[in-house]
Amino acid sequence: MERYEFTATTAKSDIIIGILFPMFLMLPVLGIQLAIFYLKLNDFLQSQPIFLYLIVMLVFGTSLLLIKKLQKSLVKNYIVELSGRNMKIWCNGKEVVSGEVVFCKIKNNEHKIGARALSVDIYTKGDQIKFRVRAKENEKVLSSSTWNPLGTSKPSDVETLLSLGKKIKNAMEEEVLIEDEASKKPRSF
Repeated sequence: MERYEFTATTAKSDIIIGILFPMFLMLPVLGIQLAIFYLKLNDFLQSQPIFLYLIVMLVFGTSLLLIKKLQKSLVKNYIVELSGRNMKIWCNGKEVVSGEVVFCKIKNNEHKIGARALSVDIYTKGDQIKFRVRAKENEKVLSSSTWNPLGTSKPSDVETLLSLGKKIKNAMEEEVLIEDEASKKPRSF
């Protein structure tokens, strides 16, 4: 029995992060523009631009804190125990999926543009779970790593999830080969 531990989001959590991230950044800009227009603060802010800069910095700082808090609540710790094609998945100590794996799909986005991202979809006979992992750091060729605002996990979590997906695929292929060999044997009567 093999045990894998990593932090990841599910497909639904990833969609929530993808929608709310730009919304938390752009709605404050719209709010500032509307406040300036309706409160007729344009003349005041042109004579005292430091107030506008202060308001913008406070609003963006608050938005970034809200985004981080939201991201922290959507990223969960997973533990997967795999024995052949049978597996159990726990999310923060609670079992969410268990059973025999029927299908596994891996989509690995290497370092093409931006950070490394990985998606592993696991289907059992009764359940399914879709893991999404993005590295928090982009590794640059010429310089040190940079921060990824949409990142959810450490690079080691990406590697752990990738090895889990490959292990499941290998276990499924081995079983298919065994079934093929068994069907080729002639039956004696």
